[in-house]
Amino acid sequence: MDSSSLLKLMLNPATYPVKPESVDMIQTHISYLFLAGEYVYKVKKPVNFGFLDYSTLEKRKFYCDQEIRLNSRLSPEIYLGVSQITSEKGILSLDGKGWVEEYAVRMKRLPQDKMMDRMILDKRVNKSSIREIAAKLVIFHQHADINDEICKFGDIGIISKNIDENFIQTEKYIGISLSNGEYNFIKDFSLRFIEDNMALFKKRINQKRIMDCHGDLRAEHICLTERIYIFDCIEFNDRFRYGDVASEVAFLAMDLDFFGEDDLSRYFVDSYRELSGDKDIMKLINFYKCYRAYVRGKVESFKLDDPNVTSEEKEMSLNLATRHFKLAYAYAQL
Repeated sequence: MDSSSLLKLMLNPATYPVKPESVDMIQTHISYLFLAGEYVYKVKKPVNFGFLDYSTLEKRKFYCDQEIRLNSRLSPEIYLGVSQITSEKGILSLDGKGWVEEYAVRMKRLPQDKMMDRMILDKRVNKSSIREIAAKLVIFHQHADINDEICKFGDIGIISKNIDENFIQTEKYIGISLSNGEYNFIKDFSLRFIEDNMALFKKRINQKRIMDCHGDLRAEHICLTERIYIFDCIEFNDRFRYGDVASEVAFLAMDLDFFGEDDLSRYFVDSYRELSGDKDIMKLINFYKCYRAYVRGKVESFKLDDPNVTSEEKEMSLNLATRHFKLAYAYAQL
């Protein structure tokens, strides 16, 4: 199904059983999100970035199911099921009869003014909330899957593969969203850190600190209502979700730094360390902050090549990518 037919259907309020007054759309480099009243429908784009493959309908169905299953670990009330976009006699409908043309993850809509990234900008996030998030994350990690197969993702070879992939995929953006100097300095820092800390990485495996995590723990994936909801985990690649809890903690800490909330960032890491008893986590936080900032720069850069992203959105993505790469560079200098 072409994107214009999809957008025409999903932007029409009459498509939905709740009949919202209007439908808003948000898009990323991998999906469309349609905000329809009290619900959100997410449709995955038919893209293949190597590390992420939504190129066939069967794969998109599989990953829609994965998204429901994995996010139900932290926010079961939010993830409701998978809807079908069907076609009968050339007429498209949502959860109707006919041939299945596409799938959409169906979710409960959370209040936008309670999203952590917006609350940070309004200075509405305090240490109490940060402590609650750390505590929720500790409990999540205590119950996360850990087995021999998952532990392999803490191996130097896998970590190095992730690092190398980042630099291969961002070479084309040198001179666009990052400088040649930043690229080489961050790359040298990352490879040197791995080489100098092989014993520490092995120790993390032995301590069972490698597990099935969230994988994309950022402020925009946290909602601070009367309950804390953490959502939108990585479902498309186990390699990005399996990893050291230090990488998970560093992701949100990096995001807080990005928003200029250095004190909250430190308090979050300190709270997690205290509540989890993870004494070695501080040795890895800066390395993983650098890694996570670089990944964000890469992801925002990908949008520059997406023909479905508007020029205004590309300008915003370029700014975000540049800032994240500069943050990664700053971590590499510490």
